[in-house]
Amino acid sequence: MIKVPELQQVKLYAGKLSDLERVMEYLRQRFNGATFMGYKLQNSMPVFGEINSLSDMPIRVSDIQRPGYYELIAGYRFRLSYASPKWYLLPPEHSILKVSPDYEFVDSTNNSLANKVVMFGIKSCDLNAIAVLDAILIGKHPIYTKKRSSVIAIIIEECLEPAETCFCSITGTGPTVLKGYDLAYARLDEDTVIFKAGSTLGEEIIKATGLREAVQEQVKSYYNAVERAMSIMSTRLPHLEEIQKALRRNVINEKLWKTLSEKCTGCGNCNYVCPTCFCVEIVDRVEESYTTRTALWTACCTYTYGLVAGGHFRRDLYMRYRHFILHKFLFYPKQTGGLLGCVGCGRCTTWCPLGLDLKETLVKVVEEVR
Repeated sequence: MIKVPELQQVKLYAGKLSDLERVMEYLRQRFNGATFMGYKLQNSMPVFGEINSLSDMPIRVSDIQRPGYYELIAGYRFRLSYASPKWYLLPPEHSILKVSPDYEFVDSTNNSLANKVVMFGIKSCDLNAIAVLDAILIGKHPIYTKKRSSVIAIIIEECLEPAETCFCSITGTGPTVLKGYDLAYARLDEDTVIFKAGSTLGEEIIKATGLREAVQEQVKSYYNAVERAMSIMSTRLPHLEEIQKALRRNVINEKLWKTLSEKCTGCGNCNYVCPTCFCVEIVDRVEESYTTRTALWTACCTYTYGLVAGGHFRRDLYMRYRHFILHKFLFYPKQTGGLLGCVGCGRCTTWCPLGLDLKETLVKVVEEVR
């Protein structure tokens, strides 16, 4: 879990909302031709896509998130949408290769690939999700590897008020960032913004935009907001070590998992909105001029995921739901060198049509062994 004392070594700067536009403009000049990717409002719904200006971003809205519920209202505390940076780095549908009628290989991995990308306004949980995907896919998945290499700058927006479904402080992925970013900002109020640099590029941005060092009152307000956010989330779940220990002890508790998955319909929403789920299935599409091998997102909670030529290795729904939970908290660390597959963003809970709450599942698993 991130401790506030660690932040005290980071110099904080203060500005206004208009300074974010100046930061964006500086980066546009610094990286001529770069594409800005982040959260934007499209038809009154927040998505993840190309940003042309600050006005595209959800800067004048807040989101209300509860199990199975999402609503936008007027405000300035936007957390996230169903989409994440994964929608750019590993799109829901992407071409892996093309083959001509003469069986000649045609490289299609450059489709929709920008040369330079600035991730702007992504969240701390998003940054950690990218780190998870990096550990698994870089050098192994051609599309992800090329798209990830196009990212030349990362600008983080820290959340100072968690949504009801958030628990990033439990997974150690927020609400603040300490590494792996260039510049981070947090909104103290509707117009006051705190900035901090995470790289030489970040320091360059602060100097170029003329941001001034935050005064003591602003620094105190920022620290208090971070501590308050962490305190709120700390009451929602037991410690991570206790959760993992309880999951190991309950792996074969069939009765428990059947009870926990009673509300699950196996729709796969939790997988599709998860910023770290990376499973795809391969489809070959034969057309007149060439054949395309396409990768499509797939979901381990859906029935067909476990269906193979020789039968079905997770026929019962509780088995698939159990696998989803165990993978996030026990199996991912084996793939990533210790990083959890869950970043505490709460998307799986917010966008579950039946409101199945991951936090409640984890609490009940822990209570089973207490």
